[in-house]
Amino acid sequence: MRADRVLAMLLLLQARGRVTASELANRLEVSRRTVYRDMVALSAAGVPVHADPGPNGGIELMAGWRTDLTGLTASEVEALFTSAAGPQFESAMGKLAAALPGETGRRAGRIRERLLVDSAGWGRRSAVSPHLRVVQDAVFGDRRLHLTYRRAESQIVERDVDPLGLIIKAGVWYLLADVDSDRRLFRLSRIEAARALDEPARRPKRFDLARAWREQSAHWESGRAGYQVLLKVAYDDDLALVLRVAGDRVVGRPRGGLVRLAFPALEPAAAFVSSFGARVEVVQPDEVRSDLARRGAELVTLYGAKKGRPPKRPAVSKS
Repeated sequence: MRADRVLAMLLLLQARGRVTASELANRLEVSRRTVYRDMVALSAAGVPVHADPGPNGGIELMAGWRTDLTGLTASEVEALFTSAAGPQFESAMGKLAAALPGETGRRAGRIRERLLVDSAGWGRRSAVSPHLRVVQDAVFGDRRLHLTYRRAESQIVERDVDPLGLIIKAGVWYLLADVDSDRRLFRLSRIEAARALDEPARRPKRFDLARAWREQSAHWESGRAGYQVLLKVAYDDDLALVLRVAGDRVVGRPRGGLVRLAFPALEPAAAFVSSFGARVEVVQPDEVRSDLARRGAELVTLYGAKKGRPPKRPAVSKS
């Protein structure tokens, strides 16, 4: 409920003046530590709030600064919208957008159409992408993007995309975009480079980001849980590499060098694991081990053959 809570703190400070951290904690039903974190969030959003230590101290807004939520600038609104998260995010941001007048209100509404926070948990938290600002500017400004993107199998691809919206899922940023006529979901941590193009983005009329996200995540979840592979990784450096590249394919918490990954089917599972060579070993299922053995035998046949003599093409199964 951070979005509602931060806005409630702002209104309390405006109405009461100086308020102690303990009183704010009681009113907001949180800890004192959370109060100070929320104070930092307000400050980062451009609200002049500070804390005075001592028995007569407390938290207060800068003298003479007041707002009925109509005094927030466009940049302050964007900071609040893109930093807050929680299950009540949409409700709180709806109230804020409705309270803001003129151009600032229109910008708030624009951000709501292009930013979604899904607080239901799956996957692991990751660091914020260094390309987040470029992507955000393109999303909010309706500009096309050129992306250099690292796919799950470590393959690097180049894509020109029409950005539709940003989603924060369990602390992880995703970009929903159209690539030609195909709708794709890009994890920001896998973006190697991002550049805004001098072209307006093509955006479907009456596009609903929340509905599009539900459709994409449902499809992703159904494929993700369909086929799981258990890996054994001997060294910490190799484990860190696997976790970084695998991203949301990781199921549960790695234990004792064992990592469980999820894929839509056998073929992408074997292709992904083979990219790590001998750094990892498949423990289960046996059919992935067999497929990797077949791939390895074909590579030995290809690269172990005498120069100038093409290897014998393996028979294709008709089953």
